[in-house]
Amino acid sequence: MAAPDQSGVFGGLDPTEYNASDPLVLFIIQVVIIVVTCRLLHYPLSLIRQPRVIAEVIGGVLLGPSVMGHIPNFNATIFPSASMPMLTLVANIGLVFFLFLVGLELDISLVMKNLRVAGSVAIAGMALPFGFGVAVSYGLYRTYHLDDNESSPMSFGLYALFIGVAMAITAFPVLARILTELKLLSTNVGTIVLSAGVSNDIVGWVLLALTVALVNASSGIVALWVFLVSCGWILFLMYIVKPIFRYAARRSGSLDTGPTQLMMIFTFLLVLISAFFTSIIGVHPIFGGFLAGMVIPHEKVFAVGVAEKIEDIITLLFLPLYFALSGLKTNLGLLDDGTTWGYTIAIIVIAMVTKIAGGALAAKANGLLWRESFTVGTLMSCKGLVELIVLNVGLQAGILSERVFTMFVVMALACTFLTTPLTAWLYPVWYQKKVALWRRGEVNWDDALVDHAPPAPAPAHAARPSAETVRSDGPALAPLKILVMLTRLESIPGITAFLKVLIAPSGHTASEQSDAIHPSRRLAIEKTDSIGSVQQSDALVIHGLKLEELTDRTSALMRASSVEDEDSPLSLRKDPILQSFVSVGKFWDRSRITGAKAIIPDHEFAEYTANKATDLGSDMVVVPWTMTSEADDEFVTSRMVRIVKGLYESATCDVVVLLDRGFDDAAVEHVNEGDNAANWMFARGGRGERHHVLFAYFGSADDIAALRFLKERVFWNKNVTATIVYRLNDADSRDSLLSCTSAYSERIVLESVDSTMTDVSLHLLAKAKDEIQSSSDLIVLGRDAVGGALTGSSSSSSSSSTPGVDTRQLGVLGELADWLVASRVSGSIVVYRAK
Repeated sequence: MAAPDQSGVFGGLDPTEYNASDPLVLFIIQVVIIVVTCRLLHYPLSLIRQPRVIAEVIGGVLLGPSVMGHIPNFNATIFPSASMPMLTLVANIGLVFFLFLVGLELDISLVMKNLRVAGSVAIAGMALPFGFGVAVSYGLYRTYHLDDNESSPMSFGLYALFIGVAMAITAFPVLARILTELKLLSTNVGTIVLSAGVSNDIVGWVLLALTVALVNASSGIVALWVFLVSCGWILFLMYIVKPIFRYAARRSGSLDTGPTQLMMIFTFLLVLISAFFTSIIGVHPIFGGFLAGMVIPHEKVFAVGVAEKIEDIITLLFLPLYFALSGLKTNLGLLDDGTTWGYTIAIIVIAMVTKIAGGALAAKANGLLWRESFTVGTLMSCKGLVELIVLNVGLQAGILSERVFTMFVVMALACTFLTTPLTAWLYPVWYQKKVALWRRGEVNWDDALVDHAPPAPAPAHAARPSAETVRSDGPALAPLKILVMLTRLESIPGITAFLKVLIAPSGHTASEQSDAIHPSRRLAIEKTDSIGSVQQSDALVIHGLKLEELTDRTSALMRASSVEDEDSPLSLRKDPILQSFVSVGKFWDRSRITGAKAIIPDHEFAEYTANKATDLGSDMVVVPWTMTSEADDEFVTSRMVRIVKGLYESATCDVVVLLDRGFDDAAVEHVNEGDNAANWMFARGGRGERHHVLFAYFGSADDIAALRFLKERVFWNKNVTATIVYRLNDADSRDSLLSCTSAYSERIVLESVDSTMTDVSLHLLAKAKDEIQSSSDLIVLGRDAVGGALTGSSSSSSSSSTPGVDTRQLGVLGELADWLVASRVSGSIVVYRAK
């Protein structure tokens, strides 16, 4: 027997020709076409907030007989019938593991917390569509099923049971993603819908398993055996396997640090064995995968760690194959007459109206407002990928014909597509705010809701005496309320060191001599007794907002759905970064630090932060932007540019951007060789807390606000020195600067430069290279003056006058900030934009 030709395409091999002994080549072609098509469709659909399953099914429809199938020989060449078993096998393996992820997402404790409301919404949301589904199944059975199965028709009872389940089911995974996308997870509506969705999912899968078992059973006694063995398997998993699995995870340390390789092996074996068992007893293998997901311990980080390790290949590769296969089986050409379209429209209307009505009535009975109730019902009408899995199971089991299968696929697409826009229309942000204020008793229901939030309630410590004056008769300052955006672990040390500078020590006086004296004044220090003392510093009210990107990953969704209310200590313990930031406040006097976490899409970071600042009544948003030597060349095009630009456009308070090159380095003292421990301990209070500030003052609105901020919050610090550069011909600026800095004359120097902004900018750069010696020193710039500092002709002159400095295009922070970053100045940079 001759060996097969191994010369490939050079020997005349046709890659699209199916070879049963070597199906890999055609399989790769199919996978690439399916994945690329689905991703290309997902991008435009994601812009209107549609879940990815919509793109995957539409991609399959386009590749199937409805569209691409009209191209001669396309399906016969790319998707020949002989290759379908291979594609179906891989897709079903992915489906089993996807159902495992679905089981992993379900949190029974969420249902138990809201048992009464969730139970009533779930029951009403299933009973009404189930009943109407049974009613419409009579016409479908007589019109389509009997004609397509004249030899051995299925009993009407089983057919009606399956149609009722298909109508009643809710797609929990897609539902949770929609709630997260619309930022409803932490609302009253979101909590009820999530709890009801979990209940609905569990009941739906049980009913579907029962239906499949009854269809596969040859007699009533066999169906009874299938049911009893299934119940036994569930009890075995929950009461024997689950405790053993949790014990092994705890002994291996996986509960605290994430799953080890050995625990992942146990997890894979559990999924496969459970799927194998449910398959051989006459229930679909996907139920085995679903039950395995319910067995996995959900506490701490184990479940999230398991999901992170397997979700990408499942959701990005295997799952698109499954739903594309659904599309390949969907032939819109079968909807070719008025009766068929009439039934299709009836199915869509029944699925939407009965779900909305059932959920809304149950929600209203539990005390929700009508608009909230209809939002609950609308969200419960989401079908998504779970519905498609149910339909494929029905098609595979012979319950549905291809024509009825196509009708229900259209229904699933329509219901899923309409869920997001209907929810956004019924439950907009302004209505959510009004309901929240009304329930707290802050507004009457008939009052019109203003666009801005009411003033935030005073913090608990506001009653304590706190005032700071530069002169004895000066006005007391209000507490400074700061919202800090936290996106990276690397930003925590720098931002905490920066905030610490803003806290004045008790009993400090403006004229108090310190070791930190401006270099030009060290030889001529005159103590002045006429300057009033600085009393106890005003409080800082700091709110850390930890933002994490919401992706399509199941693990990201699990983390998002587990985020507690911002005042809950549990939410802090679940996030070490946020916990570390908030814990700093315990060691600072006259300050209060709180924190919250949000998991949202990347493009919503700026808008969400701006809205949060408005809700909290913050005076400013501080954005730490960690810079490294490697990141300097990329900072203009980085993600932070989009975030800062969005904040400038949407924030209603001041925005302060800290370009941090290691601002916390000043807090670290190095022990010289030979120093003993006592000398080192006494040395830590010295240079380790000093900062030098270089401030460019052009007299703009941002400069004035930045000067006020420095005067009230920074210059009081006896460990801070400063040089302020301003234009020579600006007398008003000099008077303003003198009035703000005279109390600190031993530490602050004013330097005037020739009148043009270009001269000031060049002088600023020279001073930065001369005086800024550490990354803990600051260069402070006002944003609006920065934007005009080097534009037009002055830009070219500055560039030519400063060899070796690459003047960049005007960036979001302004050209001067770009210029200083490009020049590799040593210090950190603060860009201040006033509201």
